[in-house]
Amino acid sequence: MTKVADLFEKHKLVRRIALLWAMSLITYATHAMFADISEITAPAVSAYVAVTGLLTAVIGLYQWQRHADDK
Repeated sequence: MTKVADLFEKHKLVRRIALLWAMSLITYATHAMFADISEITAPAVSAYVAVTGLLTAVIGLYQWQRHADDK
């Protein structure tokens, strides 16, 4: 059980998984968005902007947790 706790506390697994999830989602959305350029509409662009905005939220969470760990 201590190995699992080390992954979450010592190695910060949750932060890294959140970053990987956001990067993967943005990569998928970008590929889907530009696979057929003729299908790009205003609602699709709005959804794409929302997905790419997730990265700023995840990075903010990452930085906040790092700052809390440093204290």
